[in-house]
Amino acid sequence: MTRPRYVVIVPDGAGDSYRVAGQSPLAAAHTPYMDFVAREGVSGLMRTLYPDLPRESLVAQLGMLGWSPHRYYPGGRASCELLALEGTHLDEGDLAFRANLVRMEGSVLVSYNADFIESREAARLVDRLSAELGQAFPDFEIRHSSDFRTVLVVRGAKVHPGQIRCPEPHESQGLDFDPGALVAGTDTAGEVVAHRVNDYLECASRLLIGERANALFPWSPSSSLRLPSFAENTGFHGPAAVVGAMDFLCGMAAAGGMDFRRVGNGRPDTDYAGKGAMTVQLLEEGYELVFVHVNAPDEAAHMHDVALKIRCLERLDVEVVRQVVEYFLAHPTELGGVMVLPDHYTNSSPEFTGARRAAVHSLDPVPFALWNGRERDVVERFDEDAAAEGRYAATGLNHLDLLATLGAMRPGGRAAPEAVIATRR
Repeated sequence: MTRPRYVVIVPDGAGDSYRVAGQSPLAAAHTPYMDFVAREGVSGLMRTLYPDLPRESLVAQLGMLGWSPHRYYPGGRASCELLALEGTHLDEGDLAFRANLVRMEGSVLVSYNADFIESREAARLVDRLSAELGQAFPDFEIRHSSDFRTVLVVRGAKVHPGQIRCPEPHESQGLDFDPGALVAGTDTAGEVVAHRVNDYLECASRLLIGERANALFPWSPSSSLRLPSFAENTGFHGPAAVVGAMDFLCGMAAAGGMDFRRVGNGRPDTDYAGKGAMTVQLLEEGYELVFVHVNAPDEAAHMHDVALKIRCLERLDVEVVRQVVEYFLAHPTELGGVMVLPDHYTNSSPEFTGARRAAVHSLDPVPFALWNGRERDVVERFDEDAAAEGRYAATGLNHLDLLATLGAMRPGGRAAPEAVIATRR
């Protein structure tokens, strides 16, 4: 018999509290295939973030794949992104930062992504920083990952990520900063490391004068990521893969022994059709679980562009979800479950102010829809308000329940008990 196959489609940051004429971007978008999943299946709400952990995708997606973030989150995403880069690793006592290439005007952060600097130009700047600062800072390593994203490693820092405080650049656009005091310590040891990092940042800013990206903005300090294998942790021993472009996903897959297929980029102009095609290809090759991630809606929301977020959702629907739905309509005996599930809310507003920016990633439970050919409820479309009327809305689920709800949990998996613990937090 053909084993059932499962697909989880993650439109990053699709949930939104912003309303235009009473509609969120997800409700305003024309998404017939996500609506199909909702109409032919069941819907509900799922909690993916916690008040005592950073409100970010790595926290959400660790739990979505069964790893309890309270147990395994490494303090930030940088060490996870580092796993995606060949030839770099973290030793005990090392500290990694995500360091965005940004654009400053005086002391004001005007672009958290240096106006979406492209990888080729960004890599040139990183190579220059590495070459010209290496002698003065032999314990620092900077590596380019993609677009504006870099990873900054401090060897032998010997502090816990919790001893370091950094503002998040995508939460802080339009605010004033002292370039020599971006990083702070919470105790004496943390202050020593923070002072050295700030010295590095000041030197980097001097070297980048006149460039499109004229500063580094570090955030998300982290220690090394250690995960039990996905199969061991969940009991799911069939072939499983992640389709995406983000380095933190590549690193998470590597740490957890899952296959990773890199398709597209993290921008709104990503290769939507390529992601859909790769998902179908993996199903045809016999993969039993495919986790496909599209970062575009999240990036559009961080750009404060509601219309762009809507367009991203519409392209994701017709170029990714459509291909998955059509595959299972053609192969109905293979349908185990298709779930559409944002990882978190990324709240849009055209009049963002510094006072409101911190709520961009909120703790709202996200909407989800599941089509498995067996269950149906009254929901007819996919959006935040409609999902609140679904079968799984009243009780609410935790993201550690995802695989069990999908039907993909295997006997002996350890994620379900973790979910019970998490819901009590």
